Amino acid sequence: MKLILSLSISGSILFFLLFLMKPIIKYKFSKTLQYYIWIVVLLRLTIPFSFDGSIMNDVFNKNPFLTGPILQGGEAANFDIEIDPTHAITLPQANDAQAVESIRADNSEIFVITIIKQYAIYVWLIGTILSLFIKLRGYTRFLKYMKTASKPAYDWENRMLGMMLNGRYKAKLVRNSYITTPMLIGMIRPIIILPDTHFTEVQLKNILIHEITHLKRFDIVVKWFSMLVTSLHWFNPVVYFVEKEINRLCELSCDEVVIRKFTSSEKQEYGETLIAVASNEQYPVRGLQATFSDEKTILRERLVAIMRPSKRSTFIILSSFVLAAVVIFSAIALGASVGASNSNVRSSISPVEPPAIVISHERNTDPIENYTILKSSWNGVKYDRMSFYQAAWHSEPTLLTGLRRLKPGEKLKVDFGENTPDKVTVKMAFLTESFEQSLLPIEEVAVNHVNGKYAFINPPTAVSDIPTTGRVYSITATWGQNSCEYVFASDGKFDYEQFPE
Repeated sequence: MKLILSLSISGSILFFLLFLMKPIIKYKFSKTLQYYIWIVVLLRLTIPFSFDGSIMNDVFNKNPFLTGPILQGGEAANFDIEIDPTHAITLPQANDAQAVESIRADNSEIFVITIIKQYAIYVWLIGTILSLFIKLRGYTRFLKYMKTASKPAYDWENRMLGMMLNGRYKAKLVRNSYITTPMLIGMIRPIIILPDTHFTEVQLKNILIHEITHLKRFDIVVKWFSMLVTSLHWFNPVVYFVEKEINRLCELSCDEVVIRKFTSSEKQEYGETLIAVASNEQYPVRGLQATFSDEKTILRERLVAIMRPSKRSTFIILSSFVLAAVVIFSAIALGASVGASNSNVRSSISPVEPPAIVISHERNTDPIENYTILKSSWNGVKYDRMSFYQAAWHSEPTLLTGLRRLKPGEKLKVDFGENTPDKVTVKMAFLTESFEQSLLPIEEVAVNHVNGKYAFINPPTAVSDIPTTGRVYSITATWGQNSCEYVFASDGKFDYEQFPE
């Protein structure tokens, strides 16, 4: 669902960009250029092409509200507030009741967001299917009426069409008493449909060249594509304005191509044909067809465009290339939500509670299961607690039994599963005779991060006369504003064997 939303927002931003520029480009730039620029908006709404650093990819994959599953493995989260004494965690003493209430409110909000994320895809899918069904049903009913009311065109009309197609394209010509404006329908077997009324030779020539231009430019394909886009993004009102603008520019740009080599008198005849057809139109025909005369509301705009001189200055031509480049670059920069690359995984997933992790080392395949979790900041609450060194000495049940003997220089690995943090740091302290703080400096340990897995090297033995009995490790993981420490200890045999008494 994130992909659809990101495409919809990306296309909407591009729409508003073009809408703001419309007063500038409407009369100065080629209608054909404007038509194809709006097709770029359709492509941005549908094609999930994006770079890792695109705007939408960053928004949807680095925003805690929009990222990842909040509930893992389909299990229901426990929203009761429990303070586990074994973790030596205490809430802020200033206002405990307010802090607990804040957590409950946050969890309620998370629950609502989870429900929305879980069922939004089904709502979208149902809406898309209904939208496609309604549009295709209307089109099939329209074709049914066309079939019952159609009859072959006159021989002279077919001869004129054959001469204009010149064997390069194929299209059937029929007359129909149901319609009031000429139109082109069908992608595979195109049919030009004429109203069952009298046309002069000049009028028929103008009508046919207009519909053949639609055929050559694959405008029917664009109309089908536009229909699919509006069905996919039925929930976004912007797409209906995009569809309307593309239909408008489809006719204006077609006129522009048709009259490109016309003389002034031929342009006038073309405009008169347009007026004659529009005067017989009883109601606008909308759907998956290209018409000669669309809504009367744009008739004046089409006539003005037909009679306006078509030559443009060098500045306007260069500006057209700049405009096209700006729109294409904007579409690429906006992008879509395609997720983070494997080379730089940043998940920003914020689990409801600190997730379980798997700690392993080179000489033993069994994971180290005796660890505790100390929350530092979680769901907006900062925790006043003891240090990881103090937690090792004072934890109940104790962390200092059943310890592994980890050799200095041995590699340890940490796996967070699906809950890859934004940041992981590791510290190590030697256990000394002091219960409050190590008598030796705490060491910062370098962490290697590859494909969502973390690894670090067990530091070397301390060069000191201070006796040590073991080591305690702190793995600090951060998801957005949430942070906690995973604390575990190891036997100190390799340390005191190197420096015997």
